[in-house]
This record gives sequence, C-alpha cells and structure tokens, in this order.
Amino acid sequence: MVSLPEHLSAKPAGRHRLSREVLAEHQRERILDAATEVFAKRGYQGTTIDNIVAAAQIGVGRFYELFANKSDCFVQVYERIVADAGERIGAAIPAGAEWSEQAGAALRTLLERIEAEPLHARVALVEVQTAGPAALARYEETTDGVIPLLARGREASPVASELPSRLEEAIVGGLAWLLQQLVVRGEFDGVEAHLPDLLEIAVEPYVGAAVTASLLDSSKSAPPAVPSP
Repeated sequence: MVSLPEHLSAKPAGRHRLSREVLAEHQRERILDAATEVFAKRGYQGTTIDNIVAAAQIGVGRFYELFANKSDCFVQVYERIVADAGERIGAAIPAGAEWSEQAGAALRTLLERIEAEPLHARVALVEVQTAGPAALARYEETTDGVIPLLARGREASPVASELPSRLEEAIVGGLAWLLQQLVVRGEFDGVEAHLPDLLEIAVEPYVGAAVTASLLDSSKSAPPAVPSP
C-alpha cells in the first residue's frame, strides 16, 4: 500500500493542539506588549480596541478570541506588570535580614522598576484607577496584599504597642499616592532622590528615625545591583 508523504500526513492531534496553544500564547503576549504602551500613552479611557489591534498588527476577530473586551485586556496587562514587579522585588529581598532591611530593599527595587519601566508604572499606578471595576478591584487586592508585609514591622518595633491599629492601611495609601503623583507629574528624579521619602513613610514609624537613616546610609554605600535583564 502506498503511503502519503510525511508532509501530507495528518499530524497527531496532540501536536496540532499544542502548536495552536503556543501560537495563541505568543499572540496574546504580543497583544499585551502593544496594549501596555497604548494604555500608558493614550490612557485607558482614550484607548479603543482598534488602537490596540493596530499596534499589535492583528485582526479584531483574533483579539476577541483571546480577550473578552478592553477591560479584560487591561486587567491582563496589569496582572503581568504586577507579577513581574513582584518577582523582581522578591528576588531582591535579602533572606534572613532584619525587617527594616528587607523593607528597604523592596522599596528600592520598586523605585528601580518605575525608573526602568515608566510605561508599566503609569498603567499599574495611574490608569488602573479609571479602568473600571474589575481593574480597580484587582488593584485593591494588590495594595491589600502589602498590609501583612508591613505589619511584620510591628515585631521589630520598640513602640509596637503605641502604633495605630490601621497604620498599615495609612502607609499603603500614602505610598500609592506619592508614587502616583511622581508618575503623573513626570517628576521621577531617580531612585536615590525618592527612596528617603518612601523609607520615612513605610519604615520610620516602626523602627524610628535613627534606624531609618542608618538603613539609608548603608543602602547608599552598598555596591550597585546588577540590572535585571
């Protein structure tokens, strides 16, 4: 019996299915890359799906195969930015260090990401505020997730019993507002310019001004971190 040439033979279902999944994921990532820039530059309200598909160089139909709507696309953009920042911050925190040092490393890395990826910062800190209920709910989940990490500072605090019960909520709100203003006004002058303010807001209430100043001094004298790829 004569068999068909290999290139005309039916491909195994599993291989065909996998290739379609890989292609879909590649296209999704390409759309998210394009959408990040469009959302940051045009604003969420000023962005249309036509803007996104034009930037990604895909068809509208393909967009709707991968995303339910503009809001869904934005939330996935936001999720990716937050996940990347979280991984980098986690990798920068020194294991076994004092809470104040860990908090300082986290804040420094956060500022480094804002400096390195200003469009990401605008999407995750500014545009998310006007991107609808789903995006705002996800943003609130992110900020709420910082509260337990800050609360660990009470264990290192000599004045733990005097700290307000809702201190962590106030700190998160203050940090978010400050970072939003830096992004909106385009006033980001570098990590070293803004780290003292963040340390004063987030660390000093727990460990005091002297420890915070010492932390800042040691941070300045440390060798520069190798930039992440």
